[in-house]
Amino acid sequence: MKKNESDAKTILNRLGKLSGFLNSLDVDASNDDCFNYPLEIIQKTMMFDISVLYKVSNVIEDRLILEVVKVLDPENLRPDLRENRKLRLFLDSRDKRYVNEVSAFLNKNVSCINIPGMGCDVIGFVFFPQECGGAYLFGGDFFGKESAVKDFEVSTVEIMCNFLSTLLLKTQFKQQAEYDGLTGLYNSRKIKEELGRVLKRLERKPSLSASIAMGDIDFFKKINDTYGHIQGDLVLREVGEILTLSMREYFDTAGRYGGEEFLLILDEIEGDPAVQIVERIREKIAATRFAQVNRSGKILENQFINITMSFGVAQLNPGVSQGENKASYDQTLAEHIARADTALYTSKENGRNQTTLL
Repeated sequence: MKKNESDAKTILNRLGKLSGFLNSLDVDASNDDCFNYPLEIIQKTMMFDISVLYKVSNVIEDRLILEVVKVLDPENLRPDLRENRKLRLFLDSRDKRYVNEVSAFLNKNVSCINIPGMGCDVIGFVFFPQECGGAYLFGGDFFGKESAVKDFEVSTVEIMCNFLSTLLLKTQFKQQAEYDGLTGLYNSRKIKEELGRVLKRLERKPSLSASIAMGDIDFFKKINDTYGHIQGDLVLREVGEILTLSMREYFDTAGRYGGEEFLLILDEIEGDPAVQIVERIREKIAATRFAQVNRSGKILENQFINITMSFGVAQLNPGVSQGENKASYDQTLAEHIARADTALYTSKENGRNQTTLL
């Protein structure tokens, strides 16, 4: 039995659309989302019986550990490929069902080896640095005695692998440039850029409103001194998660301003309503039990620490011009942030664990 014929012109057209699709993906899209369209091309346009995406989880001695991320298998031909299943494959390809997975991983390229009586896979290797989550393998599986896989189909998988490797690296670099690696929030540069964007909009439409809040973890140095810096990092990470889950979607933005300080942008709100939002966040943090870890990072069973935060809220003033050059623009940003910072220190001076409106 031969594989169903695919059309080179149609595949080329789909590759062009794939390039546009990948370029249009939002930076916040997950890595796995990038593969949805390529998997459809393999299964529906290239006429393979199934298509599959693996994530390279680990290599332990002579075994390759793959996680099955996604499978398009309408006829349930490969019940061994269930999503979220972990495969442990010998690197000497003892199990012929996975010979192309192992070969693609070892050679860091596309593998298309026909196994008589079993058919043929085309599996490609998508490079992604180990520190960013590791590599991916993806491709199609054909059930038949003859390979009948065309050279242009193998080249298509190779082109898609190159597309995806480039996109994943580009996305990772952009995320590193905009996001704080510890908290997952915007970094200092990006949150100030977002503040500038809001100020420009207020300058165009003075009738609109917005506020900012500066938050600071109380006695953070004492946490590091008492429990160690791993504990301090854990606290920062969990505070970042609380802020992410507590902000109003589409309206509010949070960033790590520096150290244990956070800058919040509260769009289309001011005065007491803005304070109420911040107070809910402050109370949630005060009520959270943070897991305690020892200095080697091991979580201690049934041991927790509590922290508090102080906040200062300031209304953004659309009447202050941002000026036309970078120096005056930076000065305007600094003036707004300084007002929120003044309110924050008022909270600190009055006993901490409170919110002050300036």
